Amino acid sequence: MPVALCRLVWLPCWLLASALAAQRPGPVDDAQLEQRITAACAALRAAGELHACPELVAQVAHATVTSAPAVPLRREPLGGAELYERIAASVGIVGHYYLCDECEQWHFAGASGFWVATDGAVATCHHVLAADDGMREAFLVVADLSGQVWPVQKVLAADVAADLCVLQTPARERVPLPLRGDVRVGERVACLSHPDHQFGFYSEGVVARHYLLREPPEAAEARAWLHVTCDFARGSSGAPVVDACGNVIGIADATTTVVYDEDADVADTQMVFKTAASARALQALLAGPAAATDRAQPR
Repeated sequence: MPVALCRLVWLPCWLLASALAAQRPGPVDDAQLEQRITAACAALRAAGELHACPELVAQVAHATVTSAPAVPLRREPLGGAELYERIAASVGIVGHYYLCDECEQWHFAGASGFWVATDGAVATCHHVLAADDGMREAFLVVADLSGQVWPVQKVLAADVAADLCVLQTPARERVPLPLRGDVRVGERVACLSHPDHQFGFYSEGVVARHYLLREPPEAAEARAWLHVTCDFARGSSGAPVVDACGNVIGIADATTTVVYDEDADVADTQMVFKTAASARALQALLAGPAAATDRAQPR
């Protein structure tokens, strides 16, 4: 259910302008950015400000919805460079700061996300919460493209079936992205994510199709998902997929490779499906307890 339009929040022009100026594109030094993030994570851990992944995962069962003011939709289509600049101020690097089982060193492993409110709320995929194999100890953080880092303090809301969650960080006055649930097949879209630690990767495509999925197959309710043709890969989970105006229409979730002959010695790849959760599911998470109660009532 879309967030009520009467709950709009006013975003000062100076905030948007300053954030865009700070994120104006330049060459990305991936190694330097990762080092900066890792050093900031170490300082936060030493200060006792980080929260362990098992603690956050345990909160999911009690985090169903949260309230956030709806961000007004943007109406002006932009060219690629301008669209990148607009959304870069709102995209985060959601990742694990972890102790490695193999080398006994601390590392950073990044995925993606984006701010949805000025109070520090960040959206990403639910599967990003859990620590991966080989992580002896892991904490979840959010960074921006300048290398500033904030701890994930708690899970505000989660929808496991839609593979979405909303996280609380202390990052105030970030530029939130608007959510739009009525995108059409064929519309131009773009994704800004961090595939395989290639930070700030921008790609364009179109909405290839809407489809419904029951998971598990016997589930009574089918969920709406999107296939898009903008490019993303591991490390992109949770990234915003936006329309030509910079409104989020989906959240990058998974890739599925179609192989002609799975038994062949050399993989004969035919195509790769890029799956995104619908922004409608995220709107429902941010609609607040009253809206959730209303959805639960019989019609």
